[in-house]
This record gives sequence, structure tokens and C-alpha cells, in this order.
Amino acid sequence: MITYAYAKINAALNVVRKREDGYHELEMVMLPLTLCDDIRIEFAKNDWYTWNLKYRINGSNTIVKAVNLMRETYGIKKRFRIHVHKRIPTQAGLAGGSADAAAVMLAIRDMCKIKASDEDLAALSKAIGADVPFCVLHRPCVVKGIGEKLEPFDMNCDFDILLVKPNKGVSTKECFESIQFDECLHPDVNEVRRCLVENDFDHLKEAVGNTLEIPAAKLVPQIMTAKQDLIDRGFEVVCMSGSGSCLFALTKHTEMIDEVLKDEKYLGWFISKCRVL
Repeated sequence: MITYAYAKINAALNVVRKREDGYHELEMVMLPLTLCDDIRIEFAKNDWYTWNLKYRINGSNTIVKAVNLMRETYGIKKRFRIHVHKRIPTQAGLAGGSADAAAVMLAIRDMCKIKASDEDLAALSKAIGADVPFCVLHRPCVVKGIGEKLEPFDMNCDFDILLVKPNKGVSTKECFESIQFDECLHPDVNEVRRCLVENDFDHLKEAVGNTLEIPAAKLVPQIMTAKQDLIDRGFEVVCMSGSGSCLFALTKHTEMIDEVLKDEKYLGWFISKCRVL
């Protein structure tokens, strides 16, 4: 079967505090995107993993972890051949690896006729990574804790999305380690959700924000350079997603996105036009 692994953006990301267990307490508004990886999965004599990237898939990859977790949890004896056509860039803050794991878990459930709901798999998937539960549900959510507490909501705000990522990515570990809480933004996730639910696009610009944007920009200065350029072009909302380095720009004027897509200034960068799923 062929399935799809959907990217995400963080319309809001507030790092509340560092917990005693070493993790960070988060409050986020996460939105699934039409940007996706294509995944072909079929039964085989032995497990076999391939993708369209130069380096090989090893045991630490989220796809392999997803297969092993499903096999151990549900006693699956089947083996799988999995090929991933990657479109979601790495070290971007778009949850590409988490999306792949979620899509594989959902596919194995359906192929093996396992009686488990999306919510069951979301709860199970937190063992793989913090963004995987959201990627299992792939619908607009307020996400709290370390990613395990999900509050889906119905979004009524319509806009187009431009994704712009510098060549250099951001290490999530380095980004979190660089946080200076007194100098970072701490967006109100409830206000962002309200804007999306009530179609208040005019106030979304003031509400959207990301605690990790300042520390990420210190690691990759092109983030702020590109952000200012997109603001100067007239995009209504511009922010970094996750731990970066990808920016998202929201607009109701799709022709502005088309102009950026043709601009040689971003030649060689990852750049894509998409929408909320």
C-alpha cells in the first residue's frame, strides 16, 4: 500500500520550563500540512528499508523504531519492505521523521487488521518521539507536556503557506540548550487557537510566536535574514517552526508566494507552497 506522512508547523511554541527529568514542558499549537513524504509498504520475507536519500536507514531511524514498536506491542510476525520518498527536509522543525513513524504505524495497523484506534496509536507512539502522537492524529491540536497531551480543535481560518528553509539545519538538542528564558518569546497558545477557530486572521500576526526562534537564529543567522525579507515583502504572519531552521509565512495573497518561489535569492534553499491539511 501507499500512504503519506504529513509535515507540521507550530503556529505557537512556548517552552514553559525545564523539568526535573531533563525534558522541557511545552505548550504548542500544531497544524498538519499538505507537504508530505510518500511511503510504500508491503509484506516481505525480511524487513527492508530504503529511501531516496544518499545515506542508509539504520536502527535509530524512526521508521525502524515504528515497525519494532508495533511488532512488540501487537505480536506481529509479518516482515515489511518499506520505501520512503522524502519531501520533508531534515532539521527543519517540520517533524519529517515523526511523520514517517506515524504513517508506518497507521499502515501496519491497517495491513495487519489490528483493532487499535488512532488515539491508541498516538498514546503508544510517544515512545518514539515527542511529535509522533500529533502526527498520528494529523489534525489541528493544542499540544502540551512533552508532546503527549493532545487537544484537537476545528480550524476555520483559511490561508496559504510558504515554507522557506536555509541550507543549514538546527540541532534540536543545541537549540534547547541555548534557551535564555528571559529573552525569548512566550506566545499565548490559547489566543492562537482562538484566532484559528474564530477565523481572526488579522490578530494572528500578534499571537503567533516561538520560544525557540531566538536561540535557533543564533545558530543559523539566515533564519532572521529570511524572516525580515518575508515581512518586508508583505507576508501577514512569519515565524519559525519547531526548533528550525524552516520558516513559515502565512498569507491570503497566494501571488506573493509565487513571486518568492521564482526569486533567485532563495536558490538552493528548500522552499515550498502548501496549506493546512
